[in-house]
Amino acid sequence: MRPFLLRMIFAMVVALGFSAEAGRAQMPRERVDPGGPVEEVFWAPSAILGSSVYNLPQGNLNVTIMHAFGIVTNGVRDLFGLDGAANIRFGADYGVHDRLSIGVGRSRFDKLYDVRFKAKLLRQMKDNTPPVDVALKGDVGIMTVENGFDGADRLSYLASLMIARAFGERASLQVTPMFSHFNTVFIERGSGRILEEENDHVALGLTGRVVLNRRLALQVEYMPVLGARSDGTTNALSVGLDIETGGHVFQLFFTTSPWLTEQHVIARNDDDFFDGDFRFGFNVNRVFRLGGGE
Repeated sequence: MRPFLLRMIFAMVVALGFSAEAGRAQMPRERVDPGGPVEEVFWAPSAILGSSVYNLPQGNLNVTIMHAFGIVTNGVRDLFGLDGAANIRFGADYGVHDRLSIGVGRSRFDKLYDVRFKAKLLRQMKDNTPPVDVALKGDVGIMTVENGFDGADRLSYLASLMIARAFGERASLQVTPMFSHFNTVFIERGSGRILEEENDHVALGLTGRVVLNRRLALQVEYMPVLGARSDGTTNALSVGLDIETGGHVFQLFFTTSPWLTEQHVIARNDDDFFDGDFRFGFNVNRVFRLGGGE
């Protein structure tokens, strides 16, 4: 399974690269201030499962639906994962300022509610002063599923620093150091094994994007954990396609992780993409302008 999937992904990336080159002439852009900020480093606040440096303009509301199905390689017996246990997150983020947004969300797994903020610290400029976008994100999650936990025992946290650069109009790269913390972790005993979770995880998110034409972009997202990790976990890998339609950005992807908040993705992913343990998912982003800003 592993060699076949490697060949398949390599062929897909090569084919899409040729498509991007062929479609380059179809991407007219209006000439703007050569010293102004670089626009569209990413098209949506989320890359795939992780956040991007994109921040909402002041007065804009982004409503998001995230959905991850079951394992695709289960085959027709559960319609390639569509009948499997799916995780869904409904979220909304609001641009308080062009450089600050706040948001809330609710995920099906663990009946998790989360509150988050994103602050843009630097914007990449066309004259490379500065040469990168930098954004800071914080997230606090609270699980509300009935499990006997009380108060602070239900809380989890994420802090991340997103550093991204656009290379011309067609390619972007983001590097994201991340730290997650769970106030309470689980110890599972069974089959002669003891699986222990770690309270803290340090990870490095890596996201690459190639714009194919004005409406399509290919993205790859990898979140390797650095140092100690929960037993039985693996690094999350996702491959996706962004579709920009004006008011919407649709994101279709294959991913190893059923979790939809980053602290859970890096701490609890236990599937391996190259062993065929991946699932289909999608994000729907819809922006509403409520006022404020320009």
